Amino acid sequence: MFLLPKKRKLSDIRRKINTGTANIVTVQEFINRLDNGERIKFEDVDVITTATKGLMSGIMGVFSFKMVAPKTLRKFTEISINGIPAFPGPCPNEYLGIADLIVYGTAQSQERDRYCGGSLFRELVEGKAVEIVAKSSEGEKVEKEMTLEEMQYAKLIGTRQAIKNYNAMLNCESYKVDTIFSCLPFEANKTELTFSGCGALNPFQNDPKFQSFGVGSPLLVNGSKGYLIGPGTRNYVAKPNMMTIAPMIQMKPEYMGAFKTSYGLEPICSIALPIPILNEEIFDNIIKSDKDVNLTILSLVGREKVGEITYADVWDNNFFMKFDSKACKDCEECKTIDYCPTNAFIIKDGVISAIDRSRCFNCGTCVRLCPDAFKLDLKSIEFEGSEIPIVLRQSDRFGAIKLAEELKHMILKGEFLLKKPTGTLDFAESLK
Repeated sequence: MFLLPKKRKLSDIRRKINTGTANIVTVQEFINRLDNGERIKFEDVDVITTATKGLMSGIMGVFSFKMVAPKTLRKFTEISINGIPAFPGPCPNEYLGIADLIVYGTAQSQERDRYCGGSLFRELVEGKAVEIVAKSSEGEKVEKEMTLEEMQYAKLIGTRQAIKNYNAMLNCESYKVDTIFSCLPFEANKTELTFSGCGALNPFQNDPKFQSFGVGSPLLVNGSKGYLIGPGTRNYVAKPNMMTIAPMIQMKPEYMGAFKTSYGLEPICSIALPIPILNEEIFDNIIKSDKDVNLTILSLVGREKVGEITYADVWDNNFFMKFDSKACKDCEECKTIDYCPTNAFIIKDGVISAIDRSRCFNCGTCVRLCPDAFKLDLKSIEFEGSEIPIVLRQSDRFGAIKLAEELKHMILKGEFLLKKPTGTLDFAESLK
């Protein structure tokens, strides 16, 4: 007897959500249940929530706010916020006293040490006032202090996010390298490994044919309800990424900020996306284990492929860094205070007394420097007959799991509505 493929409509899933009978799980819950020996069928899951949190350099803030009274100045030609150069325009807003501008997430402040656009976006979301300095076409300088709530428009646009295939990095050279892929100078001669990507949680990994989401699909950006605009920059079918937009006013600081590397600051951003299980093919493509997700090892200089492992080799259910403050009390000289890439240490009397979990990235830098006070199994890999330690994670799987959980509960409570995309995602066959 021939059985027709199982499928369901999005309206069927929404009806179950409204009646409180929908089965919604995060990818991590799905994997954990399978690991515990549970058999999960198409009928058992209506929606899977996916997420990723990591360094995403391709973000920018788009702002519009009033600087002076109308009819005062023609337009603003130069603007900075907390010392970060912005790009005014394209709308001149002639004689309106309003400034439209763009701030890149990677732009560095000319006034503040270790401060970039990612730092600024988080401070705005935290409710802090920022210093705006503008110069008009007449040459007049205007200074103003402003909060996010006082801005007429503030949205975050991502130009390249949630990349499906991230990489691990290995320095194959005979010298150390300062790089965005390491917090400390990257040691030479293939002696340490860093990596990026949340592996099995990534939305593109769980729907590789983009059947459940597309142009106009709702998602979360740093906890704020936004939309998928379309394919991002530098992508192709085998390595897709997305472009998004979301209002900053609804974002949560813990999912954003800046990350210090040995070659400057990189912005942090988090994306969560629901995958309605509309047919058996979508269900069959949901990642069953981190072993199913390949992780390519690249040489740091030149980016040639030198090996391949899986995300099971680097994650293995170790997501959360533990801290023992007792180990710090008798420490004569702390090796870690100046090196936390997200400034997550709470310092008291010259020693680390606690961890600000809203800032901690679970990256492992502190564990590398002081394994007595910090506990996290960073793992190691076999490479060319040697055991190579993993010294840095540039994605926060723990934070991604938390965001996927938030999205799940928002859907169940009717705070996040599932909608059909308005268009499909069309990716190039290859990147030329």
